Amino acid sequence: MQTADQAFSTEGSKKPRKLGCAFILLPISAVILLAVSIWYAYSSWNFYSNGVEVQGTVVRLEESHSSDSGTTYSPVFRYTVEGREYEYESVNSSSPPTHRVGEVTTLLYDPNNPAKAREKSFWELWLLPVILCPVSFMMIGLSIGIPLLVRRV
Repeated sequence: MQTADQAFSTEGSKKPRKLGCAFILLPISAVILLAVSIWYAYSSWNFYSNGVEVQGTVVRLEESHSSDSGTTYSPVFRYTVEGREYEYESVNSSSPPTHRVGEVTTLLYDPNNPAKAREKSFWELWLLPVILCPVSFMMIGLSIGIPLLVRRV
C-alpha cells in the first residue's frame, strides 16, 4: 500500500519518453546520405574542371521498365577519342526521352580514362547533389529537433 508521501512524489515527475530505434537510424542515414552527396558533388566538380570536352552522338535509347514509372529511356552516346570509339549510357532516364537518336551533344571524358564520360549538362552533373544535400540537411535537422521536442512534452 502506498503512503500519501509516496503518491505525492510520483505525481509531479514525468516518465522519460523513449525515442526508439527509428531515431537512432535517422541521424546515421542522414550522415551517410550527406557523405554520398558530398562525394558525388566532388566527383562532378572534378569531372567538370578536369574533363575534356568531346562531341557525342546519341546512337540509341536504352529502355528501362519499372512497375512504378513505366518505361523510361536513357540515351547512349558514342564519341571518339584519339581515333578510338567509346560508348556512354547516361545515368539519367526519362519518359519521354530527353534526346533523339542522331542528336549531337557535348560530353566530358576523363583524360586518364577516356572510357569514363558524362554528359556536360546540369542534370547529369549536379542533379543528384542538388537533391541529396538538402534532404540530408533536413534529416539532420529532424535528428536534432525531434528529440528536443520529445523532451519538452
